[in-house]
Amino acid sequence: IIVKMILPFTKCHANGNDFIITHLDDFPEEKRTKYIISRLCCRHTGIGADGLFVVSPSNKYDFILDYYNSDGSFETLCANGSRCAVQLMHKNGIIENKTVFLAGDGPHSAETLKNGAVSMQMKTPKYRSSLISPAGCDGYFIDSGARHFVFESENLNDDFVYHLARKIRFSNTFKPHGINVNFYRPADKQTVDVKTYEKGIEEVMLSCASGSTAVVFHLSKIKCIDSPVLVRSAGGNLILNFDAAWNDVWVEGPAEILFTGNFKLDLISE
Repeated sequence: IIVKMILPFTKCHANGNDFIITHLDDFPEEKRTKYIISRLCCRHTGIGADGLFVVSPSNKYDFILDYYNSDGSFETLCANGSRCAVQLMHKNGIIENKTVFLAGDGPHSAETLKNGAVSMQMKTPKYRSSLISPAGCDGYFIDSGARHFVFESENLNDDFVYHLARKIRFSNTFKPHGINVNFYRPADKQTVDVKTYEKGIEEVMLSCASGSTAVVFHLSKIKCIDSPVLVRSAGGNLILNFDAAWNDVWVEGPAEILFTGNFKLDLISE
């Protein structure tokens, strides 16, 4: 039996990191198979996106966000996409310019700004390792709401990052969960260049806000950088503001709504 499913969605991006956003009523949990999510995110035969968000109502928070990578795997946090969801909820009049929502790593405050950007509060990052050397790369495993490995590199060329990051991401050190990999190059005390490879998408990204937060956290802890920090990536810039104790951390950047639509899927039912 072929079952037709029509999914209302919104497409958005933050620094070129692009997402599908839909709602619980339209995309209940039983329909969120890896096959369906990866089909929706496919750039050739679907809507095309790095990941997909489902927005759910909440009694305690303004809304709940569930995030899936483009391969259909669940991820605790995507900060670029979360800012897009905040922008969409604000544009639709569901929230005021300030909000508190729940992501997979816990609650976050956020604010839509007059310049069209969104500022979002991050969890205090934590080191999950001392200095380690997966694939011969010296760096640190940092949890900034999602799992990240940070590694200083003069070379931020996409091909170089892709091949080396894959070795790190699939190394025995991070099995079975894998890890997102961030190559960084400090420019000065308030500027750093970051290139991120994300697990579950398995590509070098145009931008990654949780990865950028992990990098800046590490550079701050080794006294290489001061707040506020400009993070430069291929897709655009982010600004990170943080206090000395890293208890009040905000990432600010663009979040743009591109278009809305309805996507029709033909599903084969048993």
